[in-house]
Amino acid sequence: MEQGQKSFIYVARDATGAKQSGQVHGADQKDAMRVLREQGLFPVSLSADEGTGPARTKGFGRRRADQLTPRQTTDFLVRLAKLSGRQIQSERALAIIGDGGEAPISKAALKVRDRLREGAALSAAMREKAGVDDPVTLSLISGAEVSGDMASALSTAADIMQNRLDTRRRIVTGLMYPGILLTVAVLSVGLIMVAIIPQFLPLVEDRIELVPTMGRAVFAVSGFLSALWPIIALAAIGLGLAIYLAARRGLLGGILSRLGNRVPIIRRLVLRNQMMLLLHVLGAMLSREITLSGALRVVSKSAPIGPVRTGMSDVTKQVESGAALSAALGTTDLLPRESLEMIRIGEEAGDLGGMISRTSGDMREAADRDLERFLLLFQPALIVGVGLMIGVSLYALFSAIVSVNAISF
Repeated sequence: MEQGQKSFIYVARDATGAKQSGQVHGADQKDAMRVLREQGLFPVSLSADEGTGPARTKGFGRRRADQLTPRQTTDFLVRLAKLSGRQIQSERALAIIGDGGEAPISKAALKVRDRLREGAALSAAMREKAGVDDPVTLSLISGAEVSGDMASALSTAADIMQNRLDTRRRIVTGLMYPGILLTVAVLSVGLIMVAIIPQFLPLVEDRIELVPTMGRAVFAVSGFLSALWPIIALAAIGLGLAIYLAARRGLLGGILSRLGNRVPIIRRLVLRNQMMLLLHVLGAMLSREITLSGALRVVSKSAPIGPVRTGMSDVTKQVESGAALSAALGTTDLLPRESLEMIRIGEEAGDLGGMISRTSGDMREAADRDLERFLLLFQPALIVGVGLMIGVSLYALFSAIVSVNAISF
C-alpha cells in the first residue's frame, strides 16, 4: 500500500452479477470506489478497514421551533447550490445568504456558518443549526463532502424536496374545492337539523307514529344533534387542532399514507408516487459515489411508515446478504415488471444509478397520469356524493313538514 493511502473492505458484484469481497486501497472512499470500478466491479458496500464507516445521521425527531419548513429548506438548498456552483466557499455562501436580515433562512444560514467555523462538517451543521433532518439531504451532502461535488449534491437534494412539495401541492389543490364544498354542506345540514327541525317537533310529538319513516328519522337525528351539538363542536375543533399540530410536526403525511393504504385505488396511487421518489433518490445517491447498501439504508429510513418502508427494509437486508437489487425488489410488489427489467439491465451494464434514474423518470410520468386521473374522477364523485346527501336531507325534511301539515288538519 502506498504512503497516504487507506485500506477499505468492500463487497461488490462483477459484470455477471457474482458477488466478490476483499480489500482495496485508496486515498479516500471516492478513490477506492474508482479503483473498484476500473476493475469492472460495482460496489455494494465499502467501509474503512479500521471499522469506521460513513457517518450516520441521528436524532431525527419532531420539528423544533427553529427548524426550517420543507419549503424554506428547499429554498435554502437552492440558494446555497447556486452560490456553490459559482465556486464560492461554503462559509462565504452562507454569509451572503445570511445578509437577508431576520428571515428564518438568513438566521439559519448564519448559524450554520458559525458551526462550520467551529470545525463541523456541513451536513452536521445543517442538521444541528438549521434543523434539516431529512436523511436523503444529509446523506447527499455527506457524500459530497467526500467527493467534492457539493453544488451538484445540493441541487439534487433541492430537486428531490421540490418534487415532494409539488406532489403534495397538486393533491392539496385538487382536493381543496371538494373539501370546502363538503364542509359547507355538512355545516348547512347540521344547522338545519339543530335550528330548524326542532321547531316542528312540538306539532307531532303526540302523533309521531303517524309521521313517515323518513320524517321520524329526521326528527331522531335532529334530537340527537340538538342535545350533543356542543360536544360535537368541541370534538370537531379538537380534531382540527390535532390535524394542524400533526401537519406542523410533519406527522400528517405519515398518517394520511397509512389511511390511504387501506383504500385500494389510493394505495396504488400512493405506492407509485412513493416508489418514484425513492428511485429518484436512490439513483441520485448512486451517482454521487454512495455505496448501494448505504443508499438503500437512507432510502429505507426516508420512506413513510407503511408497506414501502417495510419492503425497502427487506430489500436492504437481502442486498447486504449478497442478493442483486433487481432480485431483491422482485420479491416485493413495489415495482412493476418493466421497472425491474430496467434495473436488471443497469446492473448488467454497470450503470445502475443511471438506469434507476431513468426508471424513476418513467414512473413519474405514470404517477402523474394516475394522479390526474384520480383527481378528475374524485372531484365529481365527491360533488355527486355531497349533492345526494343534501338531496336526501331536504327530501326527508320536506317529508316531515308535509306530514306535520297533514296531521295538523
